[in-house]
Amino acid sequence: MTIWARNLDTGAVKWVYQLTPHDEWDYDAINEVILADQEIGGVKRKTAVHFDRNGFAYTLDRTNGELLVAEKYDPAVNWATKVDMDKSSKTYGRPLVVDKYSTEKNGEDTNTQGVCPAALGSKDEQPASFNPETGLFYVPTNHVCMDYEPFRVSYTAGQPYVGATLEMFPAGRVLGDKTDNTGNFIAWDARTGKIVWSDKEQFSVWSGTVTTAGGLAFYGTLEGYLKAVDLKTGKELYKFKTPSGIIGNVITYEHAGKQYVAVLSGVGGWAGIGLAAGLTKGNEGLGAVGNYASLSNYTALGGVLTVFALPN
Repeated sequence: MTIWARNLDTGAVKWVYQLTPHDEWDYDAINEVILADQEIGGVKRKTAVHFDRNGFAYTLDRTNGELLVAEKYDPAVNWATKVDMDKSSKTYGRPLVVDKYSTEKNGEDTNTQGVCPAALGSKDEQPASFNPETGLFYVPTNHVCMDYEPFRVSYTAGQPYVGATLEMFPAGRVLGDKTDNTGNFIAWDARTGKIVWSDKEQFSVWSGTVTTAGGLAFYGTLEGYLKAVDLKTGKELYKFKTPSGIIGNVITYEHAGKQYVAVLSGVGGWAGIGLAAGLTKGNEGLGAVGNYASLSNYTALGGVLTVFALPN
């Protein structure tokens, strides 16, 4: 689970930063890396910002790989207390893992309970966006935890190779705050590692987001709503129910002098696998089926491109 920087002319490695050493929870670092020029500590930096599956958001200097910020972008994250930012420490840049949530420490055939985030991460492949006017990142997130029981499995070509049984559930069960939402849409300051505002969503926000010069952020929900919120406050300004759950990426474009917003709806992905594949057992879909079992009450299968024209 590593971010690599390479010289495009020679292919030589410039720098490497490892996110989740000896990953024990399936926190694949598949999420996008956003390049943004930002001022941090009074110094202008060419940064690379990454919201990892492991629940930490990383801000690095993309010219040399220096770690500038590493903070939790979901309050439930508990598998590690923090990323060590002390440059004099032997564990500098590494997450400080909590033994209670370590599947390696607990061993095979032991159910490690209440790990946050779940294997699908505080964010999966759904991309965040950066708005240069606010200087903030707008991030679709998952607010989900899990019980994780690893077991030994032999590799067979062409067959799933997982070696774990998972159960997923809302993070509120671990936090004890009586909440049951499994998603948040947040504004994040990558210069300080702080959530600026957070909008609760009943289900994980599994769509990509886009921001506009008009002060709006657009994203979709698993129930099928396209939403527009204020960049500075997160206030919901508009929503429209599309025919199916949204896991596509919202886009905006201009044609003949008019601006449009478009999104593809069609529920699926890891969060929607139960509905999409007709699975019913709670631990199927690597534990996602049980967590999103009620999704079928709010949306249906489909595949529709919906395009909106913005007013002049």
